[in-house]
Amino acid sequence: MGTFLRNFIAVILGLAVALVIITFGITLNDNWIEYDYSRFPYEHWNRVIRYAARTPEVRDEFFLALLFSNGVGAIFGGLVTAMIVPKAKKAYAVFVGFILFLIAMGDVIFTPNHPTWYELAILPVLFFFSWLGGLITDLVSKKLARLS
Repeated sequence: MGTFLRNFIAVILGLAVALVIITFGITLNDNWIEYDYSRFPYEHWNRVIRYAARTPEVRDEFFLALLFSNGVGAIFGGLVTAMIVPKAKKAYAVFVGFILFLIAMGDVIFTPNHPTWYELAILPVLFFFSWLGGLITDLVSKKLARLS
């Protein structure tokens, strides 16, 4: 039972790290969110998306930042998860990317105004970068094992 709990906590921590990075990425520009969001813009997510999609320039800038922060969040979420789990580091990192993808698809389905390029790009970005986080951790742990 200890391994299951450890893996579960690793996935939750990886998702939390990804969420913090994604939140930071979309709150960088005050022009993207029209209200005082108290550092957590997901309370009124429909309003955020609608406001960000008001002009093509702002829309592309916002969704590019969202896509980039999703990628960075997936890398670090995968890194954190892979550092904690004892085995199958890349598999658990990709699992974090899969959960992030399900959350992003829920966002795309239930919240209108996403550009098509964002809807198509989110899958490869999340899977590749979460796998990359697991790969980095796997390579570093193997390198450290060889040195000692």
